[in-house]
Amino acid sequence: MNSLQILKNSKKIKVFIKDSTLTVVGPLGTIAQKFDFPLFQRADKLQFFLTKIQLKFFLSTIKDLFQSITLGWFMELNLNGIGYKSFKIGHKIALDLGYSNLILYGATSQLKMRNLKNKIILFGINKVYVTTVAKLLKSYAMPDIYKGKGLLYRNEVVKLKQKSKK
Repeated sequence: MNSLQILKNSKKIKVFIKDSTLTVVGPLGTIAQKFDFPLFQRADKLQFFLTKIQLKFFLSTIKDLFQSITLGWFMELNLNGIGYKSFKIGHKIALDLGYSNLILYGATSQLKMRNLKNKIILFGINKVYVTTVAKLLKSYAMPDIYKGKGLLYRNEVVKLKQKSKK
């Protein structure tokens, strides 16, 4: 397994390549990405044989991996509407969205959740996991196009429809 050490903003980042898996180690943790196409290596020189499309995907993935281990990924959900509340119960977040029961969601070791008055902030180093959890939580209270209430992303704006006149 070859390793590369990269110095960026005085933080050490190590990159390991084995077969078609790229592992990046940094200040926030370790994250690995497996590619569908092979990443070839020869001796001490790293040589990649990629098409243009594969190269573009590879470089954008590298950029995302570096952001993951240096800054992480944040998602913010806003609760809009009267009676929509969130609060913490132990290590879980409870959502009161007007249903008969509370919706409980427990954070895993990959995700940290912070509960503010009408906001839920998600943080993790895996971009796909953070966005998946945000979509899951949002699916419990999709924005209403007539009233504008529901769970919304941070800068999301709901274009309201007018009620039909009879």
